[in-house]
Amino acid sequence: MNVASRIHGHFHQPEGTSEHAHGDEKPPFWVRRYDRLVKLVSLGRVGKLHRGTLGIVGFEAGNDLLDIGCGTGELVLHAASRAKGRGTVVGLDVEVAMIAQAQKKAASTGATVLFAEASITAVPYPDESFDVITSSLMFHHLTPEEQTAGLAELHRVLRPNGRLAVVDINSARPSLVSRFPGHRHLEAADPVQEFFAQQMRDAGFESVTAGAHPFRALSYAVGTKP
Repeated sequence: MNVASRIHGHFHQPEGTSEHAHGDEKPPFWVRRYDRLVKLVSLGRVGKLHRGTLGIVGFEAGNDLLDIGCGTGELVLHAASRAKGRGTVVGLDVEVAMIAQAQKKAASTGATVLFAEASITAVPYPDESFDVITSSLMFHHLTPEEQTAGLAELHRVLRPNGRLAVVDINSARPSLVSRFPGHRHLEAADPVQEFFAQQMRDAGFESVTAGAHPFRALSYAVGTKP
């Protein structure tokens, strides 16, 4: 089954999500400036961040990938470029304005990807839909209850031997990323290695490993669904 039939068949626009989220409304100022801010705090190394994540999780052309909390779609577009039309690449986010920006970026590049508005606690796809799931810089925004429920959902939609990568801020290493608006409340700790990795094990993931991300301000945890 090719990418077009996947998107219009099994990976259709889920009921209750926003296919054309942007409408005629102008996105909020912070959404319109989000990519510039990320570029600033990453010192222009956004590509390194996402390439590092895709490498850690072992993403390959032909894999069906879900990026949960996709923001404006940068990782999704990097994955689509690597996939070269093989496999399906999907981005979900709860912010409708972020999805709108992601859709516009995808349209401008001609990338064949799918974006939809949805939460990690209610992923709108059937069981065993994806080979790879990524989550970047999102888990620290969730409550412990949302993290637990979200990991259960990600486990559900992964195929056997599918892989999940959670990437987030290591505040034990002070950086511009940890000082980004919305991150200043974080404690000086590494929640990925100290907490999220164990949460993944508790959710049923196996062979969970954690460590320093190639992008210095971050850490990662990767696990496999048996």
